[in-house]
Amino acid sequence: MIAAPEPRTYVLKPRPPVRAFVIAAALTLVGALLVSIAQSADASLLWVVLASIILIAGLALAGMAAWSMVTMRTFIDLASDGYRIHGPGVDKSGGWEDVTKVTTSAQGSHLTLYHGEVGRTHVICPGGGEDPEMVALVEAVAKHLDANRGYGETINVPLIDPHQPPNPDVVQHQQ
Repeated sequence: MIAAPEPRTYVLKPRPPVRAFVIAAALTLVGALLVSIAQSADASLLWVVLASIILIAGLALAGMAAWSMVTMRTFIDLASDGYRIHGPGVDKSGGWEDVTKVTTSAQGSHLTLYHGEVGRTHVICPGGGEDPEMVALVEAVAKHLDANRGYGETINVPLIDPHQPPNPDVVQHQQ
């Protein structure tokens, strides 16, 4: 029987919102340029206010994009008795004894824990299947399930192919 891995928390982080940062930089630069032009050209107060609004909008968008990178993280706590997934809009937990099947997508970015015929718990990694945290999470889930079910180390047993001539080193039982 293999020992259960140590409890650990895995953190899946969102990809940086590059488009939002580019738009925020453009708005901030245009707003700052318009504010300086409006103030130096003795433009009306309306133009200064509009330019200031563009500048503030760019700064606000940059702040929201940075804030989203911090708040949109998903935490997966794995322990010997079960798991807990919590993050924005989700707080699910369950025991390893309730998990009947585990699958991953072909890309490895989507992990599904099955609970009987109907129940599903989905973990989607925004960083993709190559994200080291997702790879470590999938390996840890497999180890926790093995430990929960009492599976031991596998042994190498030669497979017998009925289409190959018998190997004299492999013992076959006749009935």
